[in-house]
Amino acid sequence: MPLTLAEMVEEVKGAVGDSGTCSEELAITYINRARRLLWEKREWNATCEYVCICCVDSCFTLPPRYTQIKAAWVNNTAASLADEWFNLTPNANWVWQNSCHRQIIEVGGKHVVFRDYRTRPYQISILAESRDDQDVELSFEAYNEYGSYDQVTIKAGEKSPNTYVGVRSVSKPKTKGRVRMYAYDPVLETSTLLSIYQPQDAHPSWRRFKAPKGCNCITIYAAKTYSDLEDLNELVEFTPEAMYFAVLAINSKENRMGNEYLSNLGLAIAEEEKAMESDEIPTASPPRFVDYRRPENLIEDTFLSPSSNDYFLYP
Repeated sequence: MPLTLAEMVEEVKGAVGDSGTCSEELAITYINRARRLLWEKREWNATCEYVCICCVDSCFTLPPRYTQIKAAWVNNTAASLADEWFNLTPNANWVWQNSCHRQIIEVGGKHVVFRDYRTRPYQISILAESRDDQDVELSFEAYNEYGSYDQVTIKAGEKSPNTYVGVRSVSKPKTKGRVRMYAYDPVLETSTLLSIYQPQDAHPSWRRFKAPKGCNCITIYAAKTYSDLEDLNELVEFTPEAMYFAVLAINSKENRMGNEYLSNLGLAIAEEEKAMESDEIPTASPPRFVDYRRPENLIEDTFLSPSSNDYFLYP
């Protein structure tokens, strides 16, 4: 069972530093450093999760909680993930939305909203979910229908004085709760939710993907974004044994003891992998097939060896 941050402090504080004694604040710092050290070493049970995302305008935006899509399903059917080897060629007689292939293709660039409001120019409206954030201010780099950019600062509960057609960047301070961004249409007098910013978001930007044809909702298995733990009631993803050795690895790194660092890091990884064995189901898994369409060699050259009559093929 995962331990809370307060419980983990008691488990590992004896390993922090060289003296064996430390404050609660220092122990939390080392715990977060240890979590960051283990986070990307492999795919852990607690660092990936399933999530269902609604599509808007045949696209979906990966929430800030996640960094990478591992797998995806549309109506219980696996969807393929296209990569840089596959490019779309513009054609007047072909529309990608009409394709029958269940592919997920990244749109490209970074996006600061989950959806775009294209009906008409709108005012940017901000709403804080927590009472402690009623005075928070967000800064936007927004552009109007004429293509010029403005730096706009908006307080929670208020709207921008001018209208815009899009937002390119957002600067947000750390908050207690989430902050919502709306597009307020002054003609229709309606508000459309464009984005929700998490408390730890400072300069949010996310990846956006094209969804397969006819997809209104997609299920993905994605890697979570790392973030420090601060609330003592939050759960720590790793076991106390793995965290203990990870903290020792940080001590070894600070003391410039490379071999000891690698040894402690290896023990931390081994402890976490041992804990994962109890979660694995001892059964066969579906076969995995290589994508034979993916090119491996772009150029091949065939020539005759001067010392023999054999032909050699070099990639």
